[in-house]
Amino acid sequence: MKAKLNYVLDALIGLAFLISAGTGVLFLFLGSGGYQGGANTAYGSAFLGLSRWVWSDLHTWASLIMISGVLLHVVLHWKWIVCVTRQVFPAPQPRVVREEKCPA
Repeated sequence: MKAKLNYVLDALIGLAFLISAGTGVLFLFLGSGGYQGGANTAYGSAFLGLSRWVWSDLHTWASLIMISGVLLHVVLHWKWIVCVTRQVFPAPQPRVVREEKCPA
């Protein structure tokens, strides 16, 4: 069950990343939005039949979903993160050496 949850969560994070990155690159090439006193000839134009505002909303929501997914991912793997951090950065005082197994 945990493996299936991780898979679905990672797939959701990946899809949200692809949408966010794709729309971010789209904004890079679409230029700045806004009327700009009539100087912006691309004002009100659409790409693939969607206006800039729809692309902006898609970018925002995909980014928020990705952030939420990453936060949930960290919460679900917190014990593993703590365990590996302790292995990578051991305590400075000498202590009995024992091999600590991190949860998978």
